[in-house]
Amino acid sequence: MRMPASADDPVTFTIDRGNGGQPQKRDQLTLDRKSGEVGRWEPYSAGTLGRRLRSFLRFAHTGEVAGIPGQTLAGMASAGPAVLVWTGLALTWRRFRAWRGRQARGPRAEPADGSGAAPGNSPA
Repeated sequence: MRMPASADDPVTFTIDRGNGGQPQKRDQLTLDRKSGEVGRWEPYSAGTLGRRLRSFLRFAHTGEVAGIPGQTLAGMASAGPAVLVWTGLALTWRRFRAWRGRQARGPRAEPADGSGAAPGNSPA
């Protein structure tokens, strides 16, 4: 129930027949505050396409529309980026440690022929 700011404004009720995450099962009833007469009845299906999509997508992106299976799928999808972040940080740390190891050993020795190639590798 949404209470109006003024005593003359109607009272609006949202009637939810679902589990809270199903906007297609949510309707709105507006009553005249003084007489109690129905001012307006708005079922979900009577809303504009944009309004229906917006309210549906609000719950779809968290998986609530499909219940437990939908939330499980959304949870697995959100775990994917966390794994990517972890592997990126691990790779960065590994490369940093290898770089520090190379710095501690000193510069690489140049081959005697002056070719710049590493020993044992012939230039192509």
